[in-house]
Amino acid sequence: MNKYRFSDNGVERELQIPIEQFWDVNGREDAIEIYEQDVVEQVINPTEDFEVTRFDHESYRIVNKDPDVPQTEFKSSVNYEFYFLPDNVDVTGATSSDWVNNYNAAGFTNKEIYYSANSYKNSFFKLDFYDTNESQSQQIYFTIILPSYQGQTNNVNIGSNTVPKNVNVRIPTYHLDYIGDKEGFFVYWLKDRGYINLDEFYMSVKHFNGKTGEFTRMMIEPQTLMANIFTFNKEDKFYTKIVLDYDNYQYKLTDLNGIRIGTTGNPVKFYEYVNP
Repeated sequence: MNKYRFSDNGVERELQIPIEQFWDVNGREDAIEIYEQDVVEQVINPTEDFEVTRFDHESYRIVNKDPDVPQTEFKSSVNYEFYFLPDNVDVTGATSSDWVNNYNAAGFTNKEIYYSANSYKNSFFKLDFYDTNESQSQQIYFTIILPSYQGQTNNVNIGSNTVPKNVNVRIPTYHLDYIGDKEGFFVYWLKDRGYINLDEFYMSVKHFNGKTGEFTRMMIEPQTLMANIFTFNKEDKFYTKIVLDYDNYQYKLTDLNGIRIGTTGNPVKFYEYVNP
């Protein structure tokens, strides 16, 4: 501390002392208010936009060969086909044609299908949508169920050769659209991308068999087409993709190379995977 001495000569003087001041609490009040606001929002759960909207299948153009209809028209249906390998066929010696598009190969008789036995009625296809096709890190975001009592039909005889009874039974082929067979046609997802910013998902398929009570995984091609039917890259063989268009609230299905599938000319196809 410095000492100064001033003499009194009878003249009034004004003394200015330039003392520098630092205020460490400058701005702290604003910071405290921001912190309080953040804590309060965490406690009361801030409002997030979880509104769900409906995405429909993006239409596509087809060319007709029938002269009585327009040569070019647009379709909106999304199309799936699922194939099973019969139990009496050994996968190690099977050919691609051994996987068949009917529920008989999944263990159901035509009578069980026609009369909607509980084991058949409780069966379904489960379409799971993930953020990645890497099983070690993937997270599931939504699921679509395709019941066995939906789908196209095939005419079969559930009677005998002498007393035939021709009826239509369901097959695992789906032509889903706005009207008619529409369950599973729409995709319901978040309307706003602010909370989860994803517009592409990876789809895998499992079949639940109500007779055995087991899930069977499906793959995008018959195992017999691969060099090694049990050792392969599962990321490439168990998934397709779905791409969401947030501007028009539509979606389309593609393979992993970006080629569109799910149309009438190129349906989504999955085949039963047989474990070793």
